[in-house]
Amino acid sequence: MNPTVAFVVAGIAVTWEVILLGGFLLAGIIYGFIVGRDRAVTVLLASYVSLAIVTNAPIIGRLNVSLGVSKNPWYTLLWFLGIFFIVFLILWRSALLRSLANSRGKWWEILIFSVLQSGLFLSIGLYLIPPEMLNALSFVTVQTFTDETGRSFWLLAPLVFLAILGGSGGDDYEDLD
Repeated sequence: MNPTVAFVVAGIAVTWEVILLGGFLLAGIIYGFIVGRDRAVTVLLASYVSLAIVTNAPIIGRLNVSLGVSKNPWYTLLWFLGIFFIVFLILWRSALLRSLANSRGKWWEILIFSVLQSGLFLSIGLYLIPPEMLNALSFVTVQTFTDETGRSFWLLAPLVFLAILGGSGGDDYEDLD
């Protein structure tokens, strides 16, 4: 019996990894439909800003040393989450972004954007965790989210999708009633 099998659904073995990825994706899609495409851009922007700060700002390393936690690789992920939360709150309250968020988007735009945003968040999270933790994941998951091609895709795809959409407005999914 394979120890990675969580349970069997309709005769198909489902691993904890599939459950985790599916749950994360589902949560992202639900979030996308609740806030809409334009407001979800706030999360996207906060993700990029937080990743840039955590991976490039020397002050983060200095703070880790002064706090005596420089040996713990999990603090990079914690810094990212903390900075993400702060940047998100600042952007969420921003009058400029509120004025830009005038369209919820079409249902298919929200669906695709939510998938891309969930993939980006997973890619960032897996990039920031200690490398030895990736050994517990399947080869396909590691390649999809953490190798150079996978990370590049997840970092660029949401921006490319937004560029393709442009300022498309019109038929919001809430107008289908």
